[in-house]
Amino acid sequence: MKKLLLAGAALLAMANTAAARDITIAQSSDLRSNNPGVNRDGNTDSIILHIVEGLVGYNNVGEVKPLLAKSFEMSADGLTYTFKLRTDVKFHNGKPMTADDVVWNWTRYLKPETKWTCLKDFAEGGAAPVAGVKATDAATVEITLAKPSAVFLGLMSRPECGFTGMISPDSVAADGSFAQPIGTGPFMWGEWKKGEYIHLEKFADYVSPENEGKPDGMVGSKRPLADGVKFMVIPDASTVKAGLESGVLDTAEISPDLIPEFQASDTMQLIVARNNGKNLFYIQTRDKVLSNPGVRRAMAMALDLDQLVAAASNGTGEANGSMVSQDSVYFSETQKKRLPYDIEAAKKELADAGYNGEPISIIANKRGNVPSFPAAVMAQAMMQQAGLNVQIEVLDYATQVDRRRSGNYQVISQSVAPRLDPALMYSFYVGDKDENASLMWDDPKAIELMNAAYAEADQVKRQKIFDEFHELMLKEMPGIFLYDMIDVWGATKKLKGQPVWQSNARLWEVSVTD
Repeated sequence: MKKLLLAGAALLAMANTAAARDITIAQSSDLRSNNPGVNRDGNTDSIILHIVEGLVGYNNVGEVKPLLAKSFEMSADGLTYTFKLRTDVKFHNGKPMTADDVVWNWTRYLKPETKWTCLKDFAEGGAAPVAGVKATDAATVEITLAKPSAVFLGLMSRPECGFTGMISPDSVAADGSFAQPIGTGPFMWGEWKKGEYIHLEKFADYVSPENEGKPDGMVGSKRPLADGVKFMVIPDASTVKAGLESGVLDTAEISPDLIPEFQASDTMQLIVARNNGKNLFYIQTRDKVLSNPGVRRAMAMALDLDQLVAAASNGTGEANGSMVSQDSVYFSETQKKRLPYDIEAAKKELADAGYNGEPISIIANKRGNVPSFPAAVMAQAMMQQAGLNVQIEVLDYATQVDRRRSGNYQVISQSVAPRLDPALMYSFYVGDKDENASLMWDDPKAIELMNAAYAEADQVKRQKIFDEFHELMLKEMPGIFLYDMIDVWGATKKLKGQPVWQSNARLWEVSVTD
């Protein structure tokens, strides 16, 4: 209650202040750390995204494009990447960014004492082990890998890595401790009042990368159009709604059940954006009943997926039975395939599999911003029509996560955060369950295809790998993919621009007019 009162008081105080116009946004939890890629979570990533930039970044369709680099090339053996740096980039302290700064950053990230979240990916034995980083001139950097990796650039661009953001060496104090992020992004570090807000200031000397004048994922046009951004820590949904209604908050994520109210409002607008995350039924393929692919296929064929998705998403989602996002450059005609809705065929699959009414439990949670519970309820009703004895077990989210990680479940209705490269999405589901019980699918061929996607850089050849993987998934049905995640945000009608991308706040090329 005390936190809610503080949040409400903060909103009232802001309403009575005639300060310079910032964009004010609510987020559900405080910043964990302002050290890029260290002690992070999703809300932390959203803030860091505005402060730092990497050599490369993802665009809207999941391609990796230059950002602080103006170009990059890969050697014929796939081991050496050469980055030509932009010469118009300055850190927030006014110093120009050079190749030596890039080497300093990579050296720092690869030190275990930095505690970089992504160290395991780039260290020996990782998916993209870095063997060396050197500056060949003031504007050129070479990064050498110990083995070829098609996901090297994608791994660099991930939010979990702090976007492998380049910061000034002045960000670190003389004693080696981290002081504050002095990045190159469109906004710079301002003030952190813990438990209340984080304020970022406009970087007046920011130079947007070359583009066509439009935002495009992490790249494209990135002009800071507001004086600053204030991230308010407001965990209570009713307080967020009140802030949006009063105009004190400019934008925030909202519960999907508020969609009709925001659509009908004269003062507020609804913002719906699809991202690369997944809503799915995660199936334990080692369960006595569900180890039979026929039972799993029957479960999928019992679902009228279009109807289920329309209901579970409040009309905002579109059915997608692939692990690959509909917005991905790799979403081909093959990826559009899914098992047909066919109750009689489902019954035949069950009969052929020897299913005899054994109970099947779907674990769900009731978090308001994900479709875990409504999707489970819809699936239960549909699967029962095919003769499946489906029950629902409702758990709090933390317990549900523990059950998945331990492998102690039959089916889990869950949502998985965005990963823009399909190979990185596969790695969340596919692998040896004896080594990692949280994985969904340990089919040897699936593991082989995932590993091939990690190694193959050619886009046409990767497409063939992803398509073969999808065909195998339809045959084995280790999980039932429902639809790509949807970001549902509210905003005042005074806000112009798109404030969300891939579940992250993205407030460049966004403004508020009073």
